[in-house]
Amino acid sequence: MSTDQAAAPPVLIECQRQGGIAFPLRRPTISVAVAGLDEADRQALMRLVQAADLASQPAAFPAPGYPDALETQLTVAWPDHSATVRFRDGDGHPAPLDELAGWVLRHKR
Repeated sequence: MSTDQAAAPPVLIECQRQGGIAFPLRRPTISVAVAGLDEADRQALMRLVQAADLASQPAAFPAPGYPDALETQLTVAWPDHSATVRFRDGDGHPAPLDELAGWVLRHKR
């Protein structure tokens, strides 16, 4: 994990998915403001952000995934910077990225 991520908690997490079966579908961006979370959710989110370690991930994973795969764009914003990564189903990205994206999608407000 980068020292930037350890220094300050994120303020916003965003997740957007597109693609899927039969035709490209662009779903709305889901945003979760960290300040609006209760303590248990905030701690769970912090563990997921640390495990995903966006600072050490490439901006996009090069493997093509599989036909009709969903593409996910995940952004974590801190007070002074942000990190974004794009990945597709089946492209070999680390599981913590899926876990963080899933958490955001389940906790939309």
